[in-house]
Amino acid sequence: MSEEKRKILEMLADKKITVDDAEKLLAAVSEAPQTAAGGGAKVPKYLRVLVEPAPGNTEGDRVNVRVPLNLVRAGLKFASFIPPQVQEKVNAELKEKGVPFDLSRFDPRDVEALLVHLNDLTVEVEGKENVRVFCE
Repeated sequence: MSEEKRKILEMLADKKITVDDAEKLLAAVSEAPQTAAGGGAKVPKYLRVLVEPAPGNTEGDRVNVRVPLNLVRAGLKFASFIPPQVQEKVNAELKEKGVPFDLSRFDPRDVEALLVHLNDLTVEVEGKENVRVFCE
């Protein structure tokens, strides 16, 4: 038995989580990441965001962020434990900031589908900088 599963069962035994919560956690821990499109392709491990000045722009900043996808997945699994009343407050704040996102309708499998189909995305910001988002 994996360490994660053992800890989940211990939390259930200690009544720190409900049976439903334990079931969700065990399902999340048991899910293996899907292979990338094309059959046996390698599953990406990192989400990469690169920001570089556009050609000819000498004043732009350079940004190179590499986020482990397991960290992203763990955060998404954690989001399923946010109580509904807190989800409503988070949704309201996001909406106020112009982000129409509903935590209650979020499914971590949607992120997996997005990652599988995320190719190299490049966005030019007003000719000042280029932003690349991709998985590696």
